[in-house]
Amino acid sequence: MSRRIRFQIVIAVVSSVVVLGLMAYLALSRAVVSRPSAGGSYIEGVVGLPTSLNPLIGDTGRDLAAADVQTLIFDGLVRINLDGTPGPGLAESWEIDESGLVYTFTLRSDVQWHDGEQLDVEDVLFTLRSIQGPAFTGSPSVATVWRTVLVERAGDRSIRCQLQAPFAPFLKFATVPIVPAHLLSTVPPEEWASSQFSVKPIGTGPYRLEELSSEGIVLRANADYYQGRPLIENITLRFYPDEATAFAALTRGEINGMAYLGTGNLGSYNVPRGVTRRVVPIDAYTILTFNLQQAPFNDVMFRRQLAQAIDRDDMINRVFSGQVARIDTPVLPGWWAYDPAAVWYIPSKERAAAGLDSLGYTPGADGVRVNADGQRLEFELLVDGAVDRNLAAADIVNQLQQVGISVIVTPLDGDVLRQRLETGEFQMALHGWQRLGSDPDVYELWHSTQVGIGRNYAGLQDALIDDALSLARIERSRDTRAELYAEFQQRWIDLAPSIIMYQPYEVYATVADLGGTAITHKNDMPGMMNLLFGRESRFRNVVYWYVSRSSEISGDIQP
Repeated sequence: MSRRIRFQIVIAVVSSVVVLGLMAYLALSRAVVSRPSAGGSYIEGVVGLPTSLNPLIGDTGRDLAAADVQTLIFDGLVRINLDGTPGPGLAESWEIDESGLVYTFTLRSDVQWHDGEQLDVEDVLFTLRSIQGPAFTGSPSVATVWRTVLVERAGDRSIRCQLQAPFAPFLKFATVPIVPAHLLSTVPPEEWASSQFSVKPIGTGPYRLEELSSEGIVLRANADYYQGRPLIENITLRFYPDEATAFAALTRGEINGMAYLGTGNLGSYNVPRGVTRRVVPIDAYTILTFNLQQAPFNDVMFRRQLAQAIDRDDMINRVFSGQVARIDTPVLPGWWAYDPAAVWYIPSKERAAAGLDSLGYTPGADGVRVNADGQRLEFELLVDGAVDRNLAAADIVNQLQQVGISVIVTPLDGDVLRQRLETGEFQMALHGWQRLGSDPDVYELWHSTQVGIGRNYAGLQDALIDDALSLARIERSRDTRAELYAEFQQRWIDLAPSIIMYQPYEVYATVADLGGTAITHKNDMPGMMNLLFGRESRFRNVVYWYVSRSSEISGDIQP
């Protein structure tokens, strides 16, 4: 009897071991995986109130809140991919003729406006011709490009755009939001601002407007969106008077996220518990511009000594605690034309001092250098009211003082500074360029034809740079354009017409639950955003964002 009991106990133990072994195998070979699922809400804090949600009125370069909203409600013929290249939007495809003058866009057949009407050619023609008209008050650069383009119907689902001259960056300007002709074509342009459309717009974008008030805007996922219904059901943008108030709301858990520049007052703040700090460079930079029309800045050898005297890495670490990035040329890292081989001068105050000695600038009794005529190296540096640029200006004063150059900082209102730059009434100026866009075309900033009439404030005039920038504007091959921009970058460094001090980061502080944004510290990862084209471009893959997750057992785990 006892023998039988012992035998049964042995069988029970062996069975238990086998069952436990099978359970362990299943636990190791199968896993519960969390996957994105549809649903949920996301609330973001936005600084400012949008003045108009109609893309035909108001410059979103100045009205950032409107830019955020419009990006979620509207689409353009072309959209910008994560890597910055143009991709299909409302136009499923386009063709460019051999001359580079004619672009033919074919519209998608599966796009509906938020009110259920079908998108058609008339909507595109109305929008583009409205941009060409005098009532358009949006981006001046957009208006300048489109007003030289002949726009006409090419078929039931296609339009033809004929340019006056080849213009390789043209697709960048085809991202303008398309508006519905059936709602606006009968409204006189002088009534656009007061029309219902300006407060309750109808678009084709991933989200449709549900509610608008002075406190914020509620958007609901567009179930009929041609790229697929967004995963997040509701996005709310709450309006705040300033960043500090929005950040306080984030700290209290009243909102789930906010975006701000790392160079602003919030740049050094620690994000609240449970909030993830996502960082990506933005298409902007701060630049120290020299007036090449005045001595001694018209001497390239003198400018090279300044380039060696200013240690930007040291400034970035000391003054900005690494909240900005160093860039060496006007072609931004993140643009496909960026050339990593184009490297700025190695900073050395010793070499800079020796170079100034060789140019005949000797230290005076007070340490400030003088030339052979006894003229002191003392210059005025203009700067606007931005906190970060004033900090940078103070550091420039200190660094140049160490090599015997005296700099006096003159703070100016932004508009006054721009007027001084446009009229050439300056020696040195520290200012910023923003919203440079997705194409590396920098013709307006550095081509000699733009001196006095454009934004070539430095007054750079160089035949090699002119040739590179002119050809890069008409060349269709991206590889050839990249070669031309590589030539430009190296030549620009050789001439040192200015010093690019730093590129700001855009900080996107959100709850950790928000996924799919493609924004990360590791901005060189495939499939991630490596550059924002305006703050609103953080939404360019919003259909893939998620806050809800589902759990499922999935797949054999491979060793």
